[in-house]
Amino acid sequence: MQGTVNAIDWRRVFRIAGVVLVVLAALWFASLIPKTIALFLIAAFIAFGIQPLVVKLQERKVPRLAAIAIVFTLLIVLLVLGLLFIVPLTVDQVSSLATNAPSYLSNAQGWLADGEAWLRERFPSLNIPANVFDVKPSGANVGALVTGMLANATAILGNVFYSLLIAFSALILSIFFLTNDHQIAESFASMFPEKRRATARKLSAEITQLFGSYISGQIIVSTITGVVVALLSWAVGFKFALLLGIITVVAYSIPIFGMLIAQVVALILCAPQGLGCVLWVQAIMFGMARISDNILVPKIMGDSVGVSPIGVMFAVFAGGELFGLPGLLLGIPAAALIKILWRYFVTPWLHRQMDGPAAGQP
Repeated sequence: MQGTVNAIDWRRVFRIAGVVLVVLAALWFASLIPKTIALFLIAAFIAFGIQPLVVKLQERKVPRLAAIAIVFTLLIVLLVLGLLFIVPLTVDQVSSLATNAPSYLSNAQGWLADGEAWLRERFPSLNIPANVFDVKPSGANVGALVTGMLANATAILGNVFYSLLIAFSALILSIFFLTNDHQIAESFASMFPEKRRATARKLSAEITQLFGSYISGQIIVSTITGVVVALLSWAVGFKFALLLGIITVVAYSIPIFGMLIAQVVALILCAPQGLGCVLWVQAIMFGMARISDNILVPKIMGDSVGVSPIGVMFAVFAGGELFGLPGLLLGIPAAALIKILWRYFVTPWLHRQMDGPAAGQP
C-alpha cells in the first residue's frame, strides 16, 4: 500500500513539474515575440469587450454573424469619427499647451510667490529657505521644454499610422476570435482528459463572461465619465477640456488612485486660467467620479468580478508594481481569474485531502 501511495505521489510530482516547465517554456517563447503577443492580446481584449454586446443582440433574435457585423460596423464608425475629429483637436490642444508653456510657468511662479508672501506675513517666525518657491526655469530651459513637448506631439502624430495598422490588424483578428469562439473553446477543452472536458468548457465560458463583462463595462463607464467631464469643463470655459476628457477616460479605468492622478493633472492645467477654473473643474471631476462609482458602476458592471475590496486593492497595487500600467488596468480581472481557477482546481483538491481520511480513503 505504501509503495502504491509513493508511486501516486511521484506521478503527481512529475506531472506538476511538467506543467511548470511547459509554462516557463511558453513564457520564454512569448518574450521572443512581444509585438505578436501584444497584437493577439489586444485582439482578445477587443473580442472580450464586444462579446457581451453580441450576446445581447442574439438575445433579441439577431443571428450571431449579423450581430458581430453590426457591432463592428458601429465600432469602425466611432474609430473613423475619432480619427477625423478627436485626434486633430487633441494634437492642437497639446501643441497649444507646449507653445504657451512659458506663460503658464510664469503664472505658476506668480501663484507660488503670492503663497510665499502670505506665509511670511501670517507666520513671520517661519524660516522659509530662499528661492524655495522659485520654479521659473531659465530661458534656455523653457526653450528646451517647449521644443521637447512639440517633438513629443509630433512623435505622437507620426505614430498614428503605425497605431492604425495595429488597430486594423487587431480588429480583423478579433473578428476571427468571435466567429470561431466555439472552435477555440473546443480546442481549449481538448487539452483536458475526456472526463474533464465538460468542466473545461464550463470554465472557458465563465472566463469569457468574466473578462467580457469587466472590459465592456469598464470601457462604457470610463467613456461616459470622460465625456461628461470634457463637456462640463468646456462649458465652464476650460481651454483643454478635450485633453482632460481623454485623461479622465484612461484614469478612471485605473482603480483606486487613477482619478486622483487625473485631478492633480487637471489642477496643473487649470492653474493658468485662475482659481475659479480650478475650483469648477475639480468639483466636476470629483462629482462625476462619485456618480460613476455609486450609480454607473453598479448599474452597468454590477459585481462582474466578485473580488472583495481588500482583494481589489491588493490586485491593483501588486499588478502596478509587477507590470506597470497594464498591471494597474488588468489587476482586478486577473485576481478574479485566479479566484476562478482556485475554485475549479485547488478547492476540489483540498476537499479530497480533508475528506479522504474521514471517508476511510488512503
